[in-house]
Amino acid sequence: MSKLNVKRVIIFKHGVSYYILEGILKGSGNFEIEFKIDEMNDVLKSLFVLDTSKNGYISSISYDAALETSQLLRSIMLNIPDRDSFSSLVTQIKGADVVLTVGGAKKVSGKIMGIEFVEKLSKVEKITEKLLTLHQDDGLITKYNFSEIRSLEIMNDEIKKDLKFFLDTVIAGKKKDAKKIVINCESGGDDEIDRNIFVSYIRESPIWKTSYRLIMSKQQALDQKCLLSGWSLIENTTNQDWEDIELSLVAGMPVSFIYEFYRPIFIQRPVIQPPKVLSARPTEIEEGLEMEKFKDYAMVEAEAAPVAMKKRGKVMRSAMRPPAAPAGGLGFAQSVMSDTEMFDKVKSQVKTQTKDLGELFEYNISNPVTIKRKQSALVPILTESIKAKRILLYNMNDHDKNPNACLEITNNTNLTLERGPATIIYDDNLAGEAIIPFLNKGDTRLLNYAIEQAVIISHEQKSENLSVHKVTFESGYSYEYYYTNSMTTYKIKNKTDEEKELYLDHPKTYDFKIIEKPVEPEETPNYWRFKITLKPKDAITFKLKEQRENYSSAYIWNYSREDLLKRVSFYVKKKFIEADLENQLKEIAELIQTLNDLRAKQEKLTEERNIMTDEQSRLRENISVLGEDSQSISLKERYIRKLSDQESRFEEIKKELKELDKKIKDLNKTIEKNMNSLSKP
Repeated sequence: MSKLNVKRVIIFKHGVSYYILEGILKGSGNFEIEFKIDEMNDVLKSLFVLDTSKNGYISSISYDAALETSQLLRSIMLNIPDRDSFSSLVTQIKGADVVLTVGGAKKVSGKIMGIEFVEKLSKVEKITEKLLTLHQDDGLITKYNFSEIRSLEIMNDEIKKDLKFFLDTVIAGKKKDAKKIVINCESGGDDEIDRNIFVSYIRESPIWKTSYRLIMSKQQALDQKCLLSGWSLIENTTNQDWEDIELSLVAGMPVSFIYEFYRPIFIQRPVIQPPKVLSARPTEIEEGLEMEKFKDYAMVEAEAAPVAMKKRGKVMRSAMRPPAAPAGGLGFAQSVMSDTEMFDKVKSQVKTQTKDLGELFEYNISNPVTIKRKQSALVPILTESIKAKRILLYNMNDHDKNPNACLEITNNTNLTLERGPATIIYDDNLAGEAIIPFLNKGDTRLLNYAIEQAVIISHEQKSENLSVHKVTFESGYSYEYYYTNSMTTYKIKNKTDEEKELYLDHPKTYDFKIIEKPVEPEETPNYWRFKITLKPKDAITFKLKEQRENYSSAYIWNYSREDLLKRVSFYVKKKFIEADLENQLKEIAELIQTLNDLRAKQEKLTEERNIMTDEQSRLRENISVLGEDSQSISLKERYIRKLSDQESRFEEIKKELKELDKKIKDLNKTIEKNMNSLSKP
């Protein structure tokens, strides 16, 4: 069995690594790789093997099945227990041709008939002897004591294969978490030359982690720069040593998933009964379609694909140096084969091979890396001098009384910096720790690493509403606008003997604009950033005034005539409205008063009608209980006259209410029209 050596490892940030292995083979042979059972899905879906020689080729790739040991053993007739394995085997292969070696060197051939058990008495106890009954080739049936049998050779090839399969399966089952892949290589006639075999695949792996050291002296602080040293933590969790490999570290977000590829999937198929046809009969044959008039959907998509591919870009930003081959490519194969040769070789084994890279950047480690199996290592990935400045950053929502001590760093290198922890050393002492975020080239970020307790900051906030300064009208509403001012005072005291640069982050408030400020700020998504210089042993106040326009609304129809005229008088006095608008509002006030008068009259008539209705009910009830005497008759006549008078008045009220209702409706339309015209120029 030849050996494959790891040549290149590309570790990604999404929990997957890409491995390239190389092996040298003379003649036909095999390569064997072992994986955990949970890794088989990734390996099988990505495995690629290439024989770079002229005539050599890969005949097949075999691997251990995913079935349980008990399921695999169902396919053979043997089932050998842990105890009495020999006698159990002999019993199961009854009738098989065998050759026995008995005693010294005596060989006997024949067919196994079975086993007999014979009980004998010894001096101490009763014992049971096992005897193998053999039908010999010469026709004799002979019994041989198990204790005399030195060896047994099975002559039947099928039984030998089953026995070997049983033993291989059982031993493989003992190692439950490991599965083997065997790559079978054929020489194609080139048996005397060494051939390079390249194997690549992906498997799940720990992500690579980055840590930094930011080292700054006092002189560097004056020059506003520091030394950035970056290290990556790499873990070799495989069962192979990495000896002088090429290591690449790739960050980005390529699509990745686990596909259930290894375990067999069985589909429940329908059971179809065979048709029962007594005799043939005439059938109506459909007219054929002209298929040229239809295009297959897959063909349309295939025709559109080249156009779409031309519009797509593939960008790889290298963080150290141009890679020997793209991430995931077979760079080692290209060193011994031209592009054309490799293309022809791959094309001869597979019809189609595609690869699509997303937005990635890559660290290629220049020096060979060695990491033993199941071990980890810190690998240096960069050493650069970058721009850095010590500043203080205050945010009232972060620390109420003290600012953060920060480094403002700029990535002026040719590298893309991956996110990771940083240890900050200033003047040969630990200053603190920080997190460096993801940094593209030219990006600037603040790293807070400590609290500056020698600078004390307090803040006060006040707000006030100013008088109305504008009025508008729309859809029957009046809108009175006024300003709300918010005043913030920061009191800052520098108790140190050094001049400090302070970045003061003032929170943005919705719709507020800064109208008074000592210096112009920079803007972040959520803050206004003011840059302030603090002199040694100095105390200052920093005042900001912000303003927002608010409004209150009122429905004009809800005003009385007097209230509306008061508002109009106020608007005129403040010169919020012109004469035309004043006249319109006064007219609306009069119309509202007229409308209120009509509604009051309507309510009064309605109330009178309701009283009359109750009175009529009482009179009718009284009339119904009166007798036929002269006094009752006189009282009836008086009630009837009163009812008649009320009926006349009832008709008058009905007529007046109808007229009032029409006037109110017309007046409502007039007022609504006049109010809607207020918002028109």
